[in-house]
Amino acid sequence: MVQFSLQAWKNIETIYQAILKMSFVKELELGSLDRQIFQHYIIQDSIYLGEFARVLAIISAKAPQPDIQLQFANSVKEAIVVERGLHENFFAEFGITPEEALATEPSPTCLNYTNFLIATAYQYNFAVIVAAVLPCFWIYLEVGKHIYKQASTIANPYQKWIDTYIDADFEASVNYVIQIADKASVEELELMNKVFYRASQFEWMFWDSAYRLEKWEI
Repeated sequence: MVQFSLQAWKNIETIYQAILKMSFVKELELGSLDRQIFQHYIIQDSIYLGEFARVLAIISAKAPQPDIQLQFANSVKEAIVVERGLHENFFAEFGITPEEALATEPSPTCLNYTNFLIATAYQYNFAVIVAAVLPCFWIYLEVGKHIYKQASTIANPYQKWIDTYIDADFEASVNYVIQIADKASVEELELMNKVFYRASQFEWMFWDSAYRLEKWEI
């Protein structure tokens, strides 16, 4: 039987390659990404993180074994502490106040993505929810490593972002989630692949929406 993770990544190879070619990613890699675009992105990412942590908490509650439950509970803490620290650093650097960030509404794409994850978390079982959140972990890891290899040797104003997603502890967390997903039963694989693919589409859309400074048109 083909492992879930191998098949799932093969299914999204076109999406992943499209992500690497995005203007957002290429300019982040070069350090030339417009500050306003990154500011928009980091605020939306902070909003996303709050909802993502809720989904991880639901995964923890549905975990089949205590050690897995504890691991995902720790992931909730890490998601909040580590990424919030990253956001706060950039908020300070870009002159974004906490009040401004809290007052910002989620963009249409951010709202759609988080609603998809929350709906999946409430509707389906443990394995399916794990498959839905895995692209957020895995794609960021792979994009981070790609950017790190390609990044300019000159000082990059977004180096802290790059360093976060090539960190050894982050990679270990990603590998743990992949291993958990690969323990799923054959009966669960079809739905797991569907939600993994959809979440990967949302990953592309999230960066695209940030680059376009997406807002509600009406």
